[in-house]
Formats: sequence, structure tokens, C-alpha cells
Amino acid sequence: MTGILKVDQWKDSGDNTLMTSDGAGVLTANAGITIPSGATITNNGTASGFPGLGKIGQVVIGERTAQTSLGTGSFVDLNLSQSITPSAASSKVLILGSIMGCQVDTAANSRLDIRLQRDIAGGGYSSIASTSGANYFRTGTTLSFRVGGFSFNWIDSPSSTGSVTYKFQAQGIDCVAGGAFTNKDGNSGRSTIILLEILA
Repeated sequence: MTGILKVDQWKDSGDNTLMTSDGAGVLTANAGITIPSGATITNNGTASGFPGLGKIGQVVIGERTAQTSLGTGSFVDLNLSQSITPSAASSKVLILGSIMGCQVDTAANSRLDIRLQRDIAGGGYSSIASTSGANYFRTGTTLSFRVGGFSFNWIDSPSSTGSVTYKFQAQGIDCVAGGAFTNKDGNSGRSTIILLEILA
């Protein structure tokens, strides 16, 4: 036996109105709706009216544990990259980079510059952000070994639903020795790049 139940109001045993209908498909939860712990809500339509709901569309992570030797005066890939495919062209991508490194140069002002590059759907890489002379590793002494971890964060608007790849590059500045920098030493953990799709 099948049938249709039509109601305009739901009330509890104390005659309190829990939910009302305007007759046009809009329901109002007068007393609110409590979702028990462990319950799952499945949305088969479009959710609206929920501030902050679903703002993070996806999260992907890449990592690098091997060393990458760098020269001086020209950028070299750190082999630290990750791809993401935005679900909408209006989405932004938050890039969180954590780069572990060591310097084995003896020049007093030797340092490391880092830049972020982007490729959209195989169209080729272009630089979208850099340290612009932030002088990582800068020091006034001639220590032959310096270790550090550096963050490089950026928010990008690729305006695409194709695959977007981000990668980090670096170069040594004012270095005496070629190959003066590496992005990880034997005791400094790993470098990571995390991409988060931020929905509009």
C-alpha cells in the first residue's frame, strides 16, 4: 500500500512547532535540527544557506625527501611539485610550502631565493610568486653549514577546471661554490607542498 502524507507543520508532544512548510517546497526549522554524532548527511542537490559549508573542496599533498643540489645564479627545480584539478573555474588554490634545506657555502652573504611556478593543463610553466630577495639563509658570518626550514605560502586564482601543477624552484645567490644549496639535509625531515581548493 502506498500513499502521500501532506503536512504543513511538525510538532513535538509538547505542542512545540519543530518545522513548518510554506507550501512551495521551502521548509523552516523553527526549533532547529540536531544531527546526532556519527550521523551522515548526503547532499544530492545544491546546499545553500550554510555559511562556510564546503569551502574546502579538496586537499592534495606532495613531498620530497631526497636532496636536490643547486647551482648559483640560475633557478633549479627542487623536485617539489603537486597537481590539483579545481572543480570550478571560480575556485582559488591555497599553496602551502614547507622547504627544508641546508647550505654548504662559505661566502659571508650567500643565500637562497625561492620561487613558485604554475602550469595549467600542460600549457607551460610561468612564475607566479617569488621571495624577491627575501634572502633565506642570509648571514653575516662565513659558517660553512647552515640548516633551516622555510615556509612559502600563496593563494592563486588559476580560473581553470583543468589540471594545475605547482612547483618550487630555487637558486643560490652570491655563492662561492657551485651546487651550494640542497633542499634537505640528512637530518632535516622532508619538504612538502599542500594544495587546497577554496570554493567560491
